[in-house]
Amino acid sequence: MTFLVRLCALCALLLSLHGAHAQSGPQPSPLLLDGGKSTLSLAGRSSYWVDTAGLLTVDQLEKQQAALPFRLRDRGNRLQLSPGAVLWVRFDARVQDTGAQWELELTHSGTDRVSLFHRRADGNWRSQHAGDRIAVRDWAYPDRYPVFALDPQAGQTVTYWVRIEHARVPFSGELLVHNHNALRELRIQQQFLLGAYFGMALLLVATAVANAFVFRDTSFAAYAVYVTVLALALAASLGVGGQFIWPGWPRWNGLAEFVLLPLTAVTGLLFVRHVVQPRRIGRGLDRMALTLAGVFLALTAWDVVRPTATSLQALTVVGALTMALVYAMLWAAWRTGDRWVRWIALGILPVLLAGTLPVLRNFGLLSSGFLSQYGMVLAAAIEAPLLIYGLLQRSSVQHEAQARARALALTEPLTGLTNRHNFMLRLHESLVRAQRYQHHSALLLIDLDNHGWFAETHGREVADRALVLTGSLLRSVARDVDTAGRVNDSTLALLMEGPVREAQVVAAATSIVAGGLRPSNQLPVGTTLKFKVVLALLPDAASGADLESNAQAHLDWLGSGLDALRQDGRRTILKLNF
Repeated sequence: MTFLVRLCALCALLLSLHGAHAQSGPQPSPLLLDGGKSTLSLAGRSSYWVDTAGLLTVDQLEKQQAALPFRLRDRGNRLQLSPGAVLWVRFDARVQDTGAQWELELTHSGTDRVSLFHRRADGNWRSQHAGDRIAVRDWAYPDRYPVFALDPQAGQTVTYWVRIEHARVPFSGELLVHNHNALRELRIQQQFLLGAYFGMALLLVATAVANAFVFRDTSFAAYAVYVTVLALALAASLGVGGQFIWPGWPRWNGLAEFVLLPLTAVTGLLFVRHVVQPRRIGRGLDRMALTLAGVFLALTAWDVVRPTATSLQALTVVGALTMALVYAMLWAAWRTGDRWVRWIALGILPVLLAGTLPVLRNFGLLSSGFLSQYGMVLAAAIEAPLLIYGLLQRSSVQHEAQARARALALTEPLTGLTNRHNFMLRLHESLVRAQRYQHHSALLLIDLDNHGWFAETHGREVADRALVLTGSLLRSVARDVDTAGRVNDSTLALLMEGPVREAQVVAAATSIVAGGLRPSNQLPVGTTLKFKVVLALLPDAASGADLESNAQAHLDWLGSGLDALRQDGRRTILKLNF
């Protein structure tokens, strides 16, 4: 019996020791701030405990800490806090370097509320607060991320308590202790790089808006909206927005990331749909894009009005589906073979890859780190030049087609010369000016004499090529003020604006005939262009009132001369009135 009593007492003692060990947990060593390192991580040097009710004050926590199950907080620690729960992090620090000021930084924005507590030398508590529920200008130290000052008491070990409220999203922010000067240098470097990105984004928006107005291209307007929303979302997630854009709006500071990131996904989805156009992606993907955009906006509104863990998970799932849909749309467009579409796809790809990081973070599969914080910025910086180049290529292709369509109203499709209708208008205007100012212009009627032979012997394609070469030859002879046009199947005309001299007209006709006789690698071997040229000064003084400013009558007059010249196998140039 005595043996059993002693055995039970021994078991009770072992259980009590095990319980005490489980409750107290490992005790990390104090942080020594002696200036040997300018930045120290609290990973492995701090312990944590979750107050599921969130009711304990720091004073109560200090008194009960021995009975609470604090655990060692390692790097990458992730915790999903239930509604109302509070995460407490405890660490000890001893300042040896009295010539430096030390600060604690939570390297993560978007935390609901963060507080640092410690006892002063007189025994009273000192508290510092930051987080999205507080206006940034009211933080202990307004900054991109929450920053708190440590006690400068030299040679004394001070216990610090960090109280963290962070609902819905798993908390995995890293806590670092910096020398004040080192933190300022780090901030300067970060602000320089972030300023370069946001400056580039502002320039891109201005460029896109200007192109949208100049070229009347709505794709640039859609791009401007997408880049603006993306830049604002990155400003919110990186703390830049709260620090510089809305420092006095705590309500919006807490909502900004949850609103702007979904809006970025929606504007990106609609931008891709608008640019690649429904005909390239198919009716099914197009309808899915519009439906998903509407669902995303509805879920975002739900998350703003009644934010819960369920609403956030629903947003995250739809965000993942949106990225998958954009992948599918870009792949469908890629297969069309348009070069500019591939530039658009390559530009969007880095942002899609970086967009998986917040999705993984919201699902608790990824801890906060460099890539989760700055991955989207790097992707956006890579995306910007590729997208703007792709849009410029798209605009160039579209405007080239539009310019060709507009030119068809003025030019002849095969040769690129002025068409008959516009040539007759120019001829009429030239006759009116010549009569008004009492000077001469000149008209040359050029017939490709062997056009029929080309068509019969070598086919229509070679005959058309001969006409194209003739048009090119006329453009090389014509002056800036002259007009070259095609008046019928194988006959072209050159209107030389006055005042002109007889020698100039003859020289132009001779140059045309000689140019046609030069061999060309565009024609069959051994063949040349053979021309018959009729030329006259306009208006003709001997014609009286019969011709006057009648363009068609003048053209018929030269046409009669051309018919007579075709009967003469030896002559190539005929002068009608000089």
